[in-house]
Amino acid sequence: MAMVQPPDPVPNLTRVRILTAVIVAGLLGLVARLWYLQIAHGAEYRRLSEGNHTRLIRRLAPRGLITDHTGHILASSRPKIVVSIVPAEAKKDPGVLQLLARLLGRTPTELEAVLPHDKVPHYDPVRVALDVDVATATRIEEHRLDLPGVSVGPEPIRYYPQGPVYGHILGQIGQIPPDELMQRRDQGYRPGDFCGRLGIERAYDSVLHGKDGGMLVEVDARGRAGAEISSFDPVPGARVELTVDARVQQAAYDELAVWAARGHPGAAVALDPRTGAVLALVSVPSFDPNQFATGINASNWNALRNDPLKPLINRASGSAYAPGSTFKLITATAGLCSGRITPQDRVYCSGVIYLGRWPKRCHKASGHGSVDMVRAIQVSCDIYFYRLGQRLGPDLMAQWARTFGLGKRTGIDLVRPGDPPVERAGVVPSPEWKRKRGYGPWVGGDTVDFAIGQAMLACTPLQMCNVAAAIANGGTLYRPQLVSRIVGTTEEGGTKVIQTLQPQVLGHIPFTPEALQVVREGMLQVMRPGGTASHATLPGVTIAGKTGTAQQRIRGKMVNHAWFVGYAPAENPSMAVCVFVEGGGHGGTVAAPIARKMFGAYFNIHAPAAATVHTTD
Repeated sequence: MAMVQPPDPVPNLTRVRILTAVIVAGLLGLVARLWYLQIAHGAEYRRLSEGNHTRLIRRLAPRGLITDHTGHILASSRPKIVVSIVPAEAKKDPGVLQLLARLLGRTPTELEAVLPHDKVPHYDPVRVALDVDVATATRIEEHRLDLPGVSVGPEPIRYYPQGPVYGHILGQIGQIPPDELMQRRDQGYRPGDFCGRLGIERAYDSVLHGKDGGMLVEVDARGRAGAEISSFDPVPGARVELTVDARVQQAAYDELAVWAARGHPGAAVALDPRTGAVLALVSVPSFDPNQFATGINASNWNALRNDPLKPLINRASGSAYAPGSTFKLITATAGLCSGRITPQDRVYCSGVIYLGRWPKRCHKASGHGSVDMVRAIQVSCDIYFYRLGQRLGPDLMAQWARTFGLGKRTGIDLVRPGDPPVERAGVVPSPEWKRKRGYGPWVGGDTVDFAIGQAMLACTPLQMCNVAAAIANGGTLYRPQLVSRIVGTTEEGGTKVIQTLQPQVLGHIPFTPEALQVVREGMLQVMRPGGTASHATLPGVTIAGKTGTAQQRIRGKMVNHAWFVGYAPAENPSMAVCVFVEGGGHGGTVAAPIARKMFGAYFNIHAPAAATVHTTD
């Protein structure tokens, strides 16, 4: 009997379909991945691949020059040996930082503090040591095989030929803070880079900072540089030309340094009354910006910070003081323009007046006798201005003080837009101002003190120089400007003017012709026989001025701050000055001779030293 063969089982098509789908999906995924890697992101991964065996070494651009108005260099860059390290290489082998720190005489912690701390690998070299000596650089080169990612070579480092003379104008540079770095990466800044931190270096950092160059080199598996593949040159920053006159700046610094050495810091400002251009701006004691050019060490920083004379404070614009009798020019203008007094009105000065039972004395105990406006300015008679202050009242005096620009910042270009102000606004007191601050009611003594530049009034030397400049030019208040123009380079290597700064008017003083003439005549008489600064004249140049002595109680002791404001030549003024010496004594004795030196430097007149005359104002 024949055997019947059973039919083959029907294949399970479901399982076949699933297997086929898996195989097809895998192939499609592989194709998609290849497309993603080779087409969609091919260029990016090619760059990363090449980065494994090539490295772009930055060539830092020199910061732009800063010059005075004649082209005299105030800030430049010169090559110094710099040690840099690629952060990504340092993180691969902690021993690299330990060895490098030992060779530099520092700790690994100090080097780590400079490197970026995020988890993203960084291949841009970061400077960890600047201005390294040749011996140290040689030791590092001897260990090159053990220091992958470490490079040693010359780079441009900031240099200030005049040291502290321009400290408060030029300011400081320092390593860019992490929070600012995130905002300014598009300007070419990287971790460890230096940027402007104060002064002109800060205010004009965007143009002083150049465009870095670079060199593409081959690297081996340990990150060591080999042959150069290509390179492109750095572009230096633009040149910033200041309005400053180096002769006037140096003269002011030298004279003030004598007083600072005696424990009396001070400041001096000179302006061109025709434009507001700053011819000099000095605060002494100062600091040497070269200390900050490579990162100031702890010893030097503590010395600056703990110095009792506070050299980091810019007294020209960042400190406000009672202006003393220099304010009488504003009181006089207020009286004449408001009609509260005429030039012919006379006041008898016996040396004292009484406010109730309280005496208010003139600086000349025996009095000045009968004086009119011009004579009162010439001899700085306190009694005359006490009486004028009573006629005006505090509110009208405050109104005129603000008209002259007191109580608000001048806007000098020492700060970058958006940064916190570095300039003091000062104080213009009034009865309402005093009441709101809980200082009690306004009294008669406040009014007469206000009239002679005392009470709670506080001004910066820069503001008072602007007052003198406004009187000199007939009533225009200009914004003080330190920069005249910015000059860049062309692709062909030439120069081009990027920006020329124009004078900026802040306001106008509504002088009457008679008031302006009388105030100017009083300032001329100050410099003539019988005036409080007659000993500070300059042969060949007619100076108009006003002395001031402001009293202030410091640590329980009453001290005299010396002031002088003036301009020259009186017939056609081209320079206005203000000199202030903290606790130095009387304005005529101390501040006026310093101003004389500044005028002499500006007009190139080498006159003999002024006679030492002790005045009481």
